[in-house]
Amino acid sequence: MEKNMEFWLKQDGGTSLRLPVPPASYDITWANNNSSFLVEGMGEVSFLGKPKLTEIAPIESFFPNQNYSFCAYSDFPSPEDCVTIIKKMIDSGKPVRYIITGTLVNILCSIESFNFKENDGTGDISFSLDLKEYVVLK
Repeated sequence: MEKNMEFWLKQDGGTSLRLPVPPASYDITWANNNSSFLVEGMGEVSFLGKPKLTEIAPIESFFPNQNYSFCAYSDFPSPEDCVTIIKKMIDSGKPVRYIITGTLVNILCSIESFNFKENDGTGDISFSLDLKEYVVLK
């Protein structure tokens, strides 16, 4: 991935978190609710539908307890503070914006699940974050 990509979670009200260790990859799927039918004498025909919700593969990385050479920036929050920020976003009941700078990814999302754990004695906290596109009903 490009070196200058930044991975952000931002929420109205000023709460935001830039991921200190960018995920190894990201995977976004845009699709439509298209249908196809068999029409007598014509065969299969396709009807274009409206867009489905954007699919976002789980975001997997870790919150470092020290400044490793591969960290995206140096003055990042502690692993515990990163977990607290995401928990605050979940508890707010508001959507978050998932942004990857330098790409087309800027998606309003709900946080579906957040799993975190400490794997070893380093104090680093690994995590998996599941997001789902959020559409504001008007």
